[in-house]
Amino acid sequence: ALARDRAVMAVPGPGGGERIPHDDVMAYLAPPPTPAAASNKPATATSTDSLVGRRVPHSSMRRSIAAHMVESMLRTAPHVTAIFEVNMAPVIAHREKHKEAFEKKGARLTFTAYFVQATVAAIRAVPEVNSRWHDDSLEIFDECNIGVATAIEGGLIVPVLRHAEKLDLEGTARALGDLTERARSNSLKPNEVQGGTFTITNHGVSGSLIATPIINQPQSAILGLGKLEKRPVVVEQNGRDEIIIEPRIYLTLTIDHRGLDGFQANKFLSSFVRTLEEY
Repeated sequence: ALARDRAVMAVPGPGGGERIPHDDVMAYLAPPPTPAAASNKPATATSTDSLVGRRVPHSSMRRSIAAHMVESMLRTAPHVTAIFEVNMAPVIAHREKHKEAFEKKGARLTFTAYFVQATVAAIRAVPEVNSRWHDDSLEIFDECNIGVATAIEGGLIVPVLRHAEKLDLEGTARALGDLTERARSNSLKPNEVQGGTFTITNHGVSGSLIATPIINQPQSAILGLGKLEKRPVVVEQNGRDEIIIEPRIYLTLTIDHRGLDGFQANKFLSSFVRTLEEY
């Protein structure tokens, strides 16, 4: 009100102490007209309005992925992400020692096999992560059906490694090799991309350090694995801090905050890290 009173005092009046007409006050307070409005001419389009790009029609896979991600992130689950880091030196040493023997048995030993094994161990520590939200309950699964996101031509597919809790490292490596090979050759059966209880996505294979993946509904969590790279870290040796180089990756666990809390995410990742660093 004070600002308006001051503005009215500044309105040029007719002089001689006469009252200022209402229309003069309103005209003074109104914002100045734009050049286009003042000249009664339509405003010209901005430069971006004239851009014409090359349009690529969406594939059915891309439409399905888009709908699923929007549903998960914006309409279904509140997402929360925890971030840990793991020293991969023990896994690298173990793999170098055993990969040749595994290959002779028809099992290609990849880092993903270790990640699946660590996931199973972490689920045993925090069973609630391997679950599905219902309005009246949290459905926790005893079987670990681990989906492994796999990039293929035109999108992403998630073949499911069923009953991962029953497999050792060799069995995991063999089953993963078969699934990923058939995923990339488009020869998976429909039931092999269904029924997952937890998902792993290794976004680090394309160079990403940290990501916050969207939960693959109706699951309750998804694990993201970053790029493996050597980093300087500070460790205490003989009572002194020293800088050493270690091969490390960042881990992210995104959870559905309706059914899970941060302490469970942290406990899961702590178990995951411990499993990998004890090889």
